Amino acid sequence: MNKIIRGVKYAYSWQQKYDPSKETIVCLHGFTGTRQTFQLLQDPIYNFLFIDLLGHGESSIFVHPWRYQLSEIVKDLNQLIQELGINQWYVLGYSMGARVALAWAIEHPSKLLGVILEAGTPGIVDEQERKQRKESDRRLALRLWREPLVDFVDFWQNLPLFSSQKKLPKEIQKKIRDERLSQNKFGLAMSLWFMGTGVQKNYWLELEELKQPVLYVVGEQDPKFLAIGDTLCQQLPHSTLAVIPDSGHCVHLEQSQAFANKLSQWLAKRKTHC
Repeated sequence: MNKIIRGVKYAYSWQQKYDPSKETIVCLHGFTGTRQTFQLLQDPIYNFLFIDLLGHGESSIFVHPWRYQLSEIVKDLNQLIQELGINQWYVLGYSMGARVALAWAIEHPSKLLGVILEAGTPGIVDEQERKQRKESDRRLALRLWREPLVDFVDFWQNLPLFSSQKKLPKEIQKKIRDERLSQNKFGLAMSLWFMGTGVQKNYWLELEELKQPVLYVVGEQDPKFLAIGDTLCQQLPHSTLAVIPDSGHCVHLEQSQAFANKLSQWLAKRKTHC
């Protein structure tokens, strides 16, 4: 299904037929992913809404670059949810999607029940490091644009960040690779250039404004984001850090059952506290 939001198409799908009596969990994929990545999530107590972020999957690609900015994307998503008639929801994001989820929660918190961040960052604190990352993202975007997509995918899937995924069954590895190869180079390049970590606002300074409960999920073999999650949860008294054994960056695929169990447990506690 598609919705045109401020002139831009967003593709979305439901895990099951939408039931207005159930709470909704909005799921946002990572860079080079699509809404299909969360298809394994199933809990009959909730509605699961999967969205292709701008430049990915079946959502719009060839739009003005400024629409790729995080502030614009979360404005779109917030309007999308309203137009779908959803009154209250949780937002779950993986990696790039986690950065979008956090920006959404801080900039448009009304009616948001809680936030689930899987290996995401509130941003880069050090200005020099931020400039270096911005330039690195720009060079990577240009490389992506100039090279065949398959060459970029070969490079991307061999980053140390994803090394633990090589332990996944071959059919899942193929599914991840095929998902990456299905993308459009322009959309991926714009995502890196205009909504990458280098240009992302430093949301560390605004975490105290986040009043909703937060679940931060991270694999024990993902040291960078384990440290980020630990620091984030120390700053937020209403947060929970869930470290999943035998997993790297992409917990929901590497340890799908453990991820689903942790999510269900955390959500059940939210219902208990209501």
